[in-house]
Amino acid sequence: MNFNWEKYLELAEYMIKNADNMPDKDACYRASASRAYYAAFCITYKYIREKDGKEFTGNVHQQVRKHLEETGDKLKGTIANQLKDAHKNRIKADYRDNIRESVFNLAWQTIDWSKKIINGIEQLSVK
Repeated sequence: MNFNWEKYLELAEYMIKNADNMPDKDACYRASASRAYYAAFCITYKYIREKDGKEFTGNVHQQVRKHLEETGDKLKGTIANQLKDAHKNRIKADYRDNIRESVFNLAWQTIDWSKKIINGIEQLSVK
């Protein structure tokens, strides 16, 4: 059974909206940013595998963005840039002990970018 990657985005939103009822707000915000990114990334990579027949190994995150950029399509280039920014936030959330900006804002920003990325992929899918 194929996993619906949008469920990660739903989980991200649920965690951030319910952080007051969770054991640790900071952990919720960090997990929200991470899950939001992976929702967008996995949906994008699935699109590339299905539409373009491409599989990547190694630094898949970078290769997905590079593939999108190299198509010359404006929307795909925008998605690549949004993925890059969301990926940076995911790295901060998953690996940085101290994050200069608000982790709450970082999580919402990543959720917002992920929604835009998924919307862009949906637009590409109907072309």
